[in-house]
Amino acid sequence: MKNAIKFLLILFFLTQLAQQTHAQEANSSYIIQEADWLSRIAETAYGNPHLYYRIIEGTQRKAAEDESFAPIARANAIQVGSKIWIPALPPETNLIAIPKTNCEIRLWYNFQIVAIGVINEKWEKDGIELETRAHKAYEMRHQARINARFMMQNKEEVKALQDRDIKKYGNPDGPTFEYLLKRNTDKGLTLEEAYEAIIASASNTDKRYNADCQ
Repeated sequence: MKNAIKFLLILFFLTQLAQQTHAQEANSSYIIQEADWLSRIAETAYGNPHLYYRIIEGTQRKAAEDESFAPIARANAIQVGSKIWIPALPPETNLIAIPKTNCEIRLWYNFQIVAIGVINEKWEKDGIELETRAHKAYEMRHQARINARFMMQNKEEVKALQDRDIKKYGNPDGPTFEYLLKRNTDKGLTLEEAYEAIIASASNTDKRYNADCQ
């Protein structure tokens, strides 16, 4: 009898593990397997491969609160074994269209970064130290930039942005954390003030680019 109960318990836990690892369903976690693509996962979970950016958004939010989730650096560079979050879609009446044009992508990008300030407030309440919060805020902004450029249809425009960033920051994907820290301390800010400035700038949108879409 004891052996039978033990067997059933083992079977139960293995079933739960398999479901967590292999179920590509909305509102659930998933462990990346060999040959997985975000668009393929989105096709399975949502019936639409173009909604892969929802998985990026959901995973970034989860990673900000739970270290077991792995932030997605680039949509085409997911790592086998990393844990992602497949969020439930909002009601159709509130669903924003899949971003295709530069202005739609700009709107998507703005949604990502304006949330940083709110998320930082939660980090602060949770007792996360200032330096760590600055790194997290920077990383969220940085990844939003990379993913927005990945979605852009015109790759020549992407290259122009990367060339501009290389010229300005020495990096094709915008300023590094170290660059921003040095720029702020060179202005005479203390280290703590520099970290605060990085957090504040991470959630700021660019009015010049936004104006083009109005």
